[in-house]
Amino acid sequence: IEGADPGMAALTGRVEVRFADTALITQAIDGTPCELVFAWSLGANASFTFTAHAVYLPRPRIEIPGPQGIQATFDWQAAKAVSPARMCTAVLVNTVATY
Repeated sequence: IEGADPGMAALTGRVEVRFADTALITQAIDGTPCELVFAWSLGANASFTFTAHAVYLPRPRIEIPGPQGIQATFDWQAAKAVSPARMCTAVLVNTVATY
């Protein structure tokens, strides 16, 4: 479209985690990216996998509600990764031959 400005791509989300170590908190404090993979499966022939390749985590607010463990909420933001040179990858597996 003539005269149109390209928009900015954005990939954000929120994840609540319970963990046994401080790996995610260390990544958030250091500002190093991690890879998040979300996968759903309905058997061998039906699945969806979504991978955000370079996710930056903010410093979380940590809740200690009780004996269930430590829980943290991360409002994350993805960026374009160096390798692979993309923000995310989505893989759909089903029985449909072609779209």
